[in-house]
Amino acid sequence: MKPAVTRPIVKLGARVLRSNFGRGPRPFKLTLIVTFQCDTRCKMCNIWKRGKDGVMTLAEVERFFDRNPHFSWINLSGGEIWTRPDMGDLVAAIIERSPDLFLLDFPTTGQATEQVVAGVTRILATRLPKLLVTVSLDGPPAVHDDIRGREGAWANAVATFARLRKLRSRRFDVFLGMTLSSFNEGALFATIDSVRAAIPDVSLHEFHVNVAQISAHYYENEELTPTHENCLSEVAEFLRQKGHRYHPVAWLERRYQKLSPGFLASGKTPLPCKALASSVFIDPRWNVFPCSMYDAPLGSLRERDFDLDALWGEERTRQMQREIAVGKCPNCWTPCEAYQTIMGNVLRPAR
Repeated sequence: MKPAVTRPIVKLGARVLRSNFGRGPRPFKLTLIVTFQCDTRCKMCNIWKRGKDGVMTLAEVERFFDRNPHFSWINLSGGEIWTRPDMGDLVAAIIERSPDLFLLDFPTTGQATEQVVAGVTRILATRLPKLLVTVSLDGPPAVHDDIRGREGAWANAVATFARLRKLRSRRFDVFLGMTLSSFNEGALFATIDSVRAAIPDVSLHEFHVNVAQISAHYYENEELTPTHENCLSEVAEFLRQKGHRYHPVAWLERRYQKLSPGFLASGKTPLPCKALASSVFIDPRWNVFPCSMYDAPLGSLRERDFDLDALWGEERTRQMQREIAVGKCPNCWTPCEAYQTIMGNVLRPAR
């Protein structure tokens, strides 16, 4: 199916531009957590320990997007989204009901290669203009398997990445995502070398590097950030070796990484955050939060017949957004929140 690209990309561009001047009438980016189920047992994340009851149904997803068809950018996450047996139908329902949707992205552990590849293939048969997938890889084989609590996790992730690379097109791209934490300090370049041994032509531009974050309501994790010196030196050398690439995703990631040292040194979000100005976070039980890090529930959409617009317009939500913009929140620098924040502060220097 040939995607109709012009309208969605123009709308996204207009919404991003507007976000530089104030709060949008509704969010253009949604982070939707579709499950807490996971096929790994990660040390830096306790999602896999969370209860699996009460998770959103396909019928509820259809109802939500019937009422809220306006998103330009949707990030789906978990847990591992492909542990849901109905994940293909769920994504199809979202795309069918979202005429403004330009970008859909999701991370994957890459453990279920056949399900992930089949899912991506099905998505690419829809009208969706752009799909981005990140396969998580947190170290060379022994380190990654230890962090993920699963023997063979590295081999599965790299195999999934290699299969997805073959599907690349103007509409689809895939990356390896590495989260720097105390569990893999100093392993960035060993990770890259291990992938190159399996996939010799892999480039640095195929690696997305971010820093570990704390979230009481989502990850339910503990302090995981790496020591500043090791992390700063690794990120700086990674940026030096990678160089520049003139592509929107590459620009966003480079900006994110260049601002990461300041965040690690100060603990302060480098730019005025756009949570509840451009974006919103919804968990698997339809509880709404400002973002993936701020444990400040705004309400249940199940109790509101999935009317997100009403909740978005409430004074409590508006007041929380104003507080977040001036740093009165936990402060974070996760890509899930940082990318729309970077786009909404194009001309603003880091604080």
